[in-house]
Amino acid sequence: MALSGEDPLTLFVALLKSEGRRGVLGLDCGQGTDGLRFVQAGIHFTGVDQSEENIHAARARGLEASVAAAGSLPFADSAFPSVWAVDALAGLPPEEWDDVVRELGRVAAPGAPIAVVLPEADLPDAFTVFRSPA
Repeated sequence: MALSGEDPLTLFVALLKSEGRRGVLGLDCGQGTDGLRFVQAGIHFTGVDQSEENIHAARARGLEASVAAAGSLPFADSAFPSVWAVDALAGLPPEEWDDVVRELGRVAAPGAPIAVVLPEADLPDAFTVFRSPA
């Protein structure tokens, strides 16, 4: 399902709430700006980022966050009820996208919504929500 609009995070939070999902993995969480918005909306947030500096800043904001690469996440299979990965593919060469998307599907619960931006999408502000395998 492709979604676009002024605020993709608000749309994704609405989707999570409509499905009763109370947690999200935030991939490439940066310093935690999106994470704080999830928490303010009542969604438990776990963030990962490759930058130790970003993780330090996210933790300073009270968020649960750890250093990890998108292609090798330190979590069990099906650990998260949803995944917010809108920045995960940006800057990666296209040949790595499949591996990252596969890893997101691995850590997401069966049928979990996973939000990503496809860098070559026709609409620059559009993001796609797909479901992890059941």
